Order: sequence, then structure tokens, then C-alpha cells
Amino acid sequence: MSIDESIDDRILELASSAGGIFGIAAKDFSTGREILLNADRQFVAASIIKIPIMVEAFSQAEEGLIRLQAKVKLVDTDKVGGSGILKVLSQGIKIPVIDLIRLMIVISDNTASNILIDILGINRVNRTMQELGFAEIILRRKFMTLPQAVQTANSVTPQSITGLLEKIAKGQVVSGWACEEMVKIMKQQQYSDLIPALIPVSYDKEESLVGQTKNVEIAHKTGSVSGVRHDAAIVYAGSTNYVVTILTSDLPDTNHGEDAIRRISLEIYRYFTGTPRL
Repeated sequence: MSIDESIDDRILELASSAGGIFGIAAKDFSTGREILLNADRQFVAASIIKIPIMVEAFSQAEEGLIRLQAKVKLVDTDKVGGSGILKVLSQGIKIPVIDLIRLMIVISDNTASNILIDILGINRVNRTMQELGFAEIILRRKFMTLPQAVQTANSVTPQSITGLLEKIAKGQVVSGWACEEMVKIMKQQQYSDLIPALIPVSYDKEESLVGQTKNVEIAHKTGSVSGVRHDAAIVYAGSTNYVVTILTSDLPDTNHGEDAIRRISLEIYRYFTGTPRL
């Protein structure tokens, strides 16, 4: 376990106050500075594993194995509980693969995710992660199927997800175009109450204009199961760009855990951007 000494006390205090176990891996692209806490520890992946599934979908599209515009028919046997909208839609509707990817990331749709897993194959996802250097990212099963033991859960480490997001941000996964599309999808994330929540997002001028670009944009994916709250993000903050993954487990109170994630994210933002603490 290692953390940059300038913020270690604050992060450790916030993590300790929430109970449970925290894993953090953050990296500033321009300086290479890192913040690491339990960065190589395996965590239950929850919906964070949907990022590697997205990568595999674009990889197979690039290879010509699937077409992103190909339409897939929804059937009732595909539908599972948890997050998403497909579970309440009519059987027989046809959904392009690219929209299944968007549903999987933007609203964490479990039915869309399982359909994609069936199309792509679990072994192919894991093989691609291994080839990229992230053998610690392991997809073992689909979402919201029969109850599974913890030992068979999908798993990731903070460092592996941060490394994958770094490669995406740098255009080093599949192709430059694919990385641009993946970032665009993650920027449309609908669950923004963790890493982005306390980061100040404003405009470059005091008075915003139609079409004006925000000075902070965040591409990210969340995850949650009982006692677990995760978020992993690429943060574009003006001249400072960084990637951060915050994973948790065994949270005694998920509300306190979520608050700690938000505050830890703000501390990391302040550290990398040089923003003074109020």
C-alpha cells in the first residue's frame, strides 16, 4: 500500500471513517504522479466489469466479427433484474449492438450486458484483457442470474481498471476511433453521484453561452452490489487530465461509503489540479 504523502492522511481518514475496505488507483497523465491504496487488491467487480465488455465489443467490431449496427431481437428469456430499462420493454423489439453498449454503460442495463456477453463470449473478454496486460480483470459470469458464491464473482483491481482507462484515454485500445467512441459513451453516464459529485464543474467564463464547453468533463462507470460502491473515471479538467478508480467492499453503511468516495474524489482533484482547499 502506498499513497503520496501530501494527501495520505486525508484519504486514509476518509476511508477509515466509512469502514469497510477501499482500493484506489489514480494517475495524473501529464506528471505521472500516482495515488495508490490497496491498488493490487482484488475486489468484486460489480458493474465496473462492463467497461472491459465494452472494450471487447469494439474490438470484435474492429475485427469484423460483429457489426455495431446489427440489430438483436429482445426476448423475454433475456430479461434480468437490477439496473436497466430493457427488462420492462416489449419482447421482439430489435436493438442495434451499439445501443446495447450504450445501455450497458449509460444506465448500467443488466439485460443489455448479458446479451452482449452472449454475443462476445466470456473467454474472449478475458483473453483481450490478458493481451492488454490486465489479467487481474476477470469476467466469470453474467449479471443477475442464479445466486453465486463470492468466489465466482467477476473481479478487478483498482490498478487494472485505472490502467485500462488510461489506455482508452490515450487511444491505445482497439483504435483511436474506438477509444473516442468509448469515451463519448462514458461521458453520457447517468449515475454521477460518486466521483463527479463534488468536483466543481463550471464554464471558462462567468456567463455561460449556448454551446460553451464546460471546464471539467468526466467519462466514468459506476458499480454497486450489497456492501459495495465503485466508480472509475477519466477526468478532463482543463490542463490537468487524470484517471481514477475508487473501489470498496464490506461497507457497513453504503451511504457513508458513498460520501467517502465523493470526498476522496474531491481530494484527488484538488491534489492533481493544485486547487487550494477551502
